[in-house]
Amino acid sequence: MKTVLSASALLLLCVARALALPGAIELDRLSGGLGAEGFAVPAADRVVNPPPTPPAAVADVVAPPPDDAAVSLSGLLDRHWTTVDSFSDPAGETYVSGTLDLNGDGWLVVSPPRVAPLMIKIERGMSGAWTAGGRRYAADLNVNIFRARLNNVLEIKDGSGATVWNRRIIDLFQRTYDAGRAVVIGGRPYRLFLSHLPGGGRPAAASSALGLCLIYDQLDSSGRHDQYDFYRFDFSALVGKSLPVRLYGGDLATLSASSDGESLTISR
Repeated sequence: MKTVLSASALLLLCVARALALPGAIELDRLSGGLGAEGFAVPAADRVVNPPPTPPAAVADVVAPPPDDAAVSLSGLLDRHWTTVDSFSDPAGETYVSGTLDLNGDGWLVVSPPRVAPLMIKIERGMSGAWTAGGRRYAADLNVNIFRARLNNVLEIKDGSGATVWNRRIIDLFQRTYDAGRAVVIGGRPYRLFLSHLPGGGRPAAASSALGLCLIYDQLDSSGRHDQYDFYRFDFSALVGKSLPVRLYGGDLATLSASSDGESLTISR
């Protein structure tokens, strides 16, 4: 005997089976929650669209500066001797700077008016005296055991004993660094110097020998000065020749000066 289902009964059976499927959405139960906390429909004037999600920040990629292949040395010889610091008094303007010899020792360079530059080695017990404009001067080092070595103070006094100039060693050499010619090697910034080396005498006169120096300024994570790295070369070893050198971080480069000493070629 066949069972005959009416169309309405068949429809009810299909709806019941659909509602019984796992995961089926029970619209009636959800509708019954309208007005309860968490389900209230906001008024039209209270609908707030969330702000768009800002795009993720993309770090700027800064390309390293291009290396210098050649650097003009014109006007660089002893330039820092008269562009770093000075003092003025009745004798005129006296220029003061720092420089290095090939051993890496620091020297105070004093260029009095109408007097050849003189060089005084920076060390404990240093002393040097000279005359300019009929006035006497002397340089020494004010040392304190409670100060770091580079915080000791260089002083110049006149014949009366009055201090006419003073500067911490580190301050003088930071100013001297700024007076060098900017050079980029291996993507790193250096300062380039060319100067006469100290000769004999106390104070020493400038000799005929020349030294070339590259200085790299290490910076800490905040961009402040940390320490200097010096790379010194006998200039005569570069003129018309190629000299392989190792610089900061083990970078290799080859330096060569033109035969007239007017330019420096840098290759890597």
